[in-house]
Amino acid sequence: MSNLREFLESLDRLGELERVEKEVSTRYEIASLLRDSENALIFEKVNRGKMKVVGNIYGSRKRIALGLGIEQDELINRLRRALASSRKPRIRSSGPVMEVIEEEVDLEKLPILKHFGKDGGPYVTSSVLVAKDSDGNRNLSFHRMMLIGKRKFAVRIVPRNLYEIFAEAEDRGESLEVAAIIGVSPAVAMAAASSPPYEMDEYGIANDLSKSLELVKCHSLDLGVPAGAEMVLEGKLLVGERAEEGPFADITRTYDAVRKQPVFEVENIMRREDAIYQALLPGSREHQYLMGIPREPLIFEEIDKVVDVRNVILTPGGCGWLHGAVSIRKKGSNDARRAVEAAFRGHPSMKHVVVVDEDIDIYDHQSLEWAIATRFRADEDAVIKPDVEGSSLDPVADPETRLGCKMGIDATKDMGNDERFKIAEIPDPEEEGA
Repeated sequence: MSNLREFLESLDRLGELERVEKEVSTRYEIASLLRDSENALIFEKVNRGKMKVVGNIYGSRKRIALGLGIEQDELINRLRRALASSRKPRIRSSGPVMEVIEEEVDLEKLPILKHFGKDGGPYVTSSVLVAKDSDGNRNLSFHRMMLIGKRKFAVRIVPRNLYEIFAEAEDRGESLEVAAIIGVSPAVAMAAASSPPYEMDEYGIANDLSKSLELVKCHSLDLGVPAGAEMVLEGKLLVGERAEEGPFADITRTYDAVRKQPVFEVENIMRREDAIYQALLPGSREHQYLMGIPREPLIFEEIDKVVDVRNVILTPGGCGWLHGAVSIRKKGSNDARRAVEAAFRGHPSMKHVVVVDEDIDIYDHQSLEWAIATRFRADEDAVIKPDVEGSSLDPVADPETRLGCKMGIDATKDMGNDERFKIAEIPDPEEEGA
């Protein structure tokens, strides 16, 4: 799919897109409807405005796979291939996102949602920010933005690539040019949610996933953005300026801490004539899939260095972030423990991981629990790692140091042909009677 609209048309044909025609409010009402629906939703009338709102489009693995033109069980391998290569996107002189230029900016006119009761303000949650460092290295990544004025957001920037690029600009005493893109194709969304090496351009990953990505230059910035995007907010992260950001209900559906964060001042808006605003409900299955699925190939690659790994998942019950399950083909008695250590290296935010044999379906929580119940003995098969750094999203980790405790569960069978661990099977009656 080359843009968001093509994806929405596909969802509509498959009956996965539901149209909400009654007038709805951006204050809690849209969030409530997104929470209660398994379908993608498009809201036709929002706050008496003309701009439609769409959400929950990535609310299932099936829909994400559809957006990439593959089957669901191909996701990890397709993402692994894209992360190992890069296809430079084509540059166009014009595109649909350039249809309207707004230089009189009033962000309060956008249908920015208020999601939960204690939110620090209305939040843009689907924004993909693009920026370049002084050497021209480009970064594409998701960042939440809390509205703090008609032209300003407080932007949550974790210590990763964009953080480093902005720090470099501030060291020079300069603000950083940034474009916030809203409404992108599935390929761009998955690339922006990934964590490739610093020097790898996420647009190259997106183009490998879609083979049809085209960029245009921003109206006022020296930055490329997808030609088929819905809208682009152009501006700067202001040097030396910080504002309180939060509270914000994050992927765990618990409130993240309030912090002083950089301020993004919007100078103009470039958009389609009939732009669609993309919403993303924090803590929803869609949020968890967008954050978690791009981490799965990284975990897979790390485990693959030490054992014969078959599959990896970050589980929905673990918020798509804190809990993982790994299927291996066990060849040695220490393989499961080696897989545990590798999984934590592949995704340092992971808190608990269970390793199972390849006869266990890691997409089925009952199958996973059965493996733990019948193949795991806590005093022998648990790997406990106290006082280690984990995720800032873990509510029980130390809020200052992020130190907590991790656990790996070896729920694999003992080596050998022990009948105790075999799943009972019913023979084919016809074959038995033959």
